[in-house]
Amino acid sequence: MSEFTKNKTAGVFATVLIGLIILAFMFTGYQQFEGGGSVSQVGSVGGMPIKPEEYQQEYNRQIEFYKQIMGGELTAKQLEGLKIKESTIKNIVQRKLMVKFAKDLGTFPSDEEVKAEIKALPYFQTNGQFDVNRYKGILSANRLTPLEFEQDVVDQIRMKKVQELAGNFPLSKGYMADMAKFREDQLNVEVVQISKHSLSQFIDVSNDELAKFLAVETNQKRVESMFNERKDSLNKPEEVTARHILLLTEGKDEAAVKAQIEKIAKEVTPGNFAAKANQYTEDPSGKGKGGELGSFQRGRMVPEFDQVAFTQKPGTVSAPVKTQFGYHLIFVEKKNEGMTAKLADFREKFAREIIQKDKVEDLKKLTVDIANNMRKALEAGNESEVKALAAKYKLQYNKGTANRIDGLSTGAYVSADNMKELFAGDLSKPKFNSFDDGANLIMVRSTAAAKATDLNAQAKTASDEAGLKNALARKMMDNILKELEANTKVKINHNVLQM
Repeated sequence: MSEFTKNKTAGVFATVLIGLIILAFMFTGYQQFEGGGSVSQVGSVGGMPIKPEEYQQEYNRQIEFYKQIMGGELTAKQLEGLKIKESTIKNIVQRKLMVKFAKDLGTFPSDEEVKAEIKALPYFQTNGQFDVNRYKGILSANRLTPLEFEQDVVDQIRMKKVQELAGNFPLSKGYMADMAKFREDQLNVEVVQISKHSLSQFIDVSNDELAKFLAVETNQKRVESMFNERKDSLNKPEEVTARHILLLTEGKDEAAVKAQIEKIAKEVTPGNFAAKANQYTEDPSGKGKGGELGSFQRGRMVPEFDQVAFTQKPGTVSAPVKTQFGYHLIFVEKKNEGMTAKLADFREKFAREIIQKDKVEDLKKLTVDIANNMRKALEAGNESEVKALAAKYKLQYNKGTANRIDGLSTGAYVSADNMKELFAGDLSKPKFNSFDDGANLIMVRSTAAAKATDLNAQAKTASDEAGLKNALARKMMDNILKELEANTKVKINHNVLQM
């Protein structure tokens, strides 16, 4: 998403702890300090203030993260269940504690280090070179001063240095040799993962059962309740897919920028819009991507942009549009009309789902039948039958390897005790194991595999050493943060969590 997306609070900067990566300049506008009175400070950590915009930035970052995982907008119930406000506060407090610890250790990045980090960020470059006007323009458009941004970079470098220091753990050569030896024992595996809950969809429900179920008032209420819980995810909001060309006005002669966008408007067509966007746009997130914005819903963009994008005919390019960021040309590629879900359209579907879930004994019997048939197919080495059963019941079936250190390469999780059982006995003969954790049934057919080659073992040992160092560094930092939090005065304005 580009930097002009709507947000009523100041700030957009989000960084990753290691790497100093600027994410998209994104404004989602979910958590606003409105209606509950003004908030001048969210809290403080060891005297360092937590500003409202800092809270806003972290909250928005988490919203975007969970939207990617969930595959769309989050409902109010999901927002509450994920406890995003609480985790936002926790993340900010931990970052402040890290900065405090870094200061206490005496890490003070030089001006040259800060300049080098900023100049390396592609958002501030033109033709691969740092552009001071672009730098100032983008920060200003996002309501950040160079001093605020550069201080954030200073803190990020400090935290990076602490992480590097924590990662320099000396490890026993004997321990790493034992790790390599354990890895030498390998098995070839075929793994079937059965989610018992998901099998309920295959339980038969007759039309007569459905009719009798819906004739009962309490059942109708159960269906309506299920519909109301899922309604937000069933609704299909109006959505457009668009591209744009943006010319920033900050620090420029606005009349000259307007004249330039009007000139560009005469050049662009739906057919050449992407190429022209790469040539002209000053939106860093769209440069090199044809000005691509992806798909978005009403309210995600600033009002002037939103109004044009949702009233414009698909396949056309708009006249210049003025917003607080500059002048835009908008190319709407596609528009999907919204749809409000209706109970009548989902009544039978949800009734069937409830009946299936209520048939507990039927589910147990189905699970046993599938497991028995799958075991027969696996033990017989009948791959075509295994695949057929997996496809019929939507089961996960994968081939891979297993060793005592890494577990199953197929992605299925089994416990340490399960792995001991898998490697017990004569490994030279084909073997079948079944692991049941209550919710999932993991079925494994294993056969002997050649020992890992010396080259592969060396590579994995090096990888193990790096991974173990990282794990120990994380553990040490967790302990340090806990100690710091116990001995640092942390104040939180809990009214923020009620907004």
